[in-house]
Formats: sequence, structure tokens, C-alpha cells
Amino acid sequence: MILDKLENIDTYSNLHPLFKKVFEMIRKTDLSQLVPGHVDFSGETFYMNVDEVALRSEKEACLEVHNKYIDIQIPIKKSERMGYLSRKECGKIRTQNEERDYILYDDAPSSYFKVSPGDFVIFFPQDAHAPIIGVGMTKKIVIKVPVI
Repeated sequence: MILDKLENIDTYSNLHPLFKKVFEMIRKTDLSQLVPGHVDFSGETFYMNVDEVALRSEKEACLEVHNKYIDIQIPIKKSERMGYLSRKECGKIRTQNEERDYILYDDAPSSYFKVSPGDFVIFFPQDAHAPIIGVGMTKKIVIKVPVI
């Protein structure tokens, strides 16, 4: 997992062959003007979801992992808390959907952290994460980058 400020995003360009393109797209986009929905990028294997969602309690938020995609999550309107637990420590699977690339666990996060507008977080397949924790509504983007 990586948590940092958007101004430092280029520091991580060499971690994945597509990150440079993804980060360039982020820099060129006025994130505040994005409308909710799914965004495909012509000729690219990564895509973006723009979500306007209700934040939830820690109890309602469950840990998730992805096998096929890396998540880059960026809050746009409001800070949110996220939970974390190493995937190796996860036990009981609540549900899974291979086609939609997620596994949900019943385990509790080992730690929580705040992600605010101007921040980003990258979750790799080994990172179980419980996002969108808080009160009220938020707008965020989740960029899905294929694992290579």
C-alpha cells in the first residue's frame, strides 16, 4: 500500500509499466469536474470509476482485495477513513466474485488512516482495504490498473 500527496505521485511511476500513463491522465484532468460513472480510456487496459457514495461506519465497511487490478483511490470532495490488513492475515471469506475481481473478508482491519482530497492511495493485491468510512456523502475516483 502507498499513501501520499498527489503532488508526489510521479515518484511512483516506475512501480508499474502503466503508472506513468495513469499519472499523466490524473495530472491533466480536473478531478472536481468529473461526473459519476465508468470511464474507459481508448486503447488502454486501465479504467476509472467516478463514485458519489454514502460513507459508512467501520462496522459496515468490510475488507476487500483484488487479484486482477491495482486500485488507485483519490477522494475528490471529502476525506474518508480506510482500514487496512495484510491479505496474509485475512481468514474467513465473506463473498467473492471472480468476474468483478473482488474478495470480501469478515476480518477487522489492523489499522485505520485518513485520506483527504489532494491525497491518493494505491492498493496492491496483497493489501486488504476497507474504504469509504465516515459520515455523509463523498465523491472519489478509483482507477483500476491491471496486474502484470
